[in-house]
Amino acid sequence: MTDHDELVELVAEDLTQSISQMLIEMGADEGQRFAKEALIEFATQTLKGAPQVHGMDLSGFTEGERLAVAEASALVLATIQADTSKVQ
Repeated sequence: MTDHDELVELVAEDLTQSISQMLIEMGADEGQRFAKEALIEFATQTLKGAPQVHGMDLSGFTEGERLAVAEASALVLATIQADTSKVQ
């Protein structure tokens, strides 16, 4: 596993924990909707080079690290989408 892959995995795990907590606090429907919007914004702003996104300081991140964060966001979003599809 490369350093990039490890970073994607670590960020995805962290995002998954945050999303899980959000679902508990907000309820499934509202939490999923909010999580999807937040993940899309997080990935978009990260790739655009924003120095800070949702309170996370990204100013020292390299392009590779930013890409890993965006990939992790996409993975978590895809998981939410897949879970939502299974329920319906």
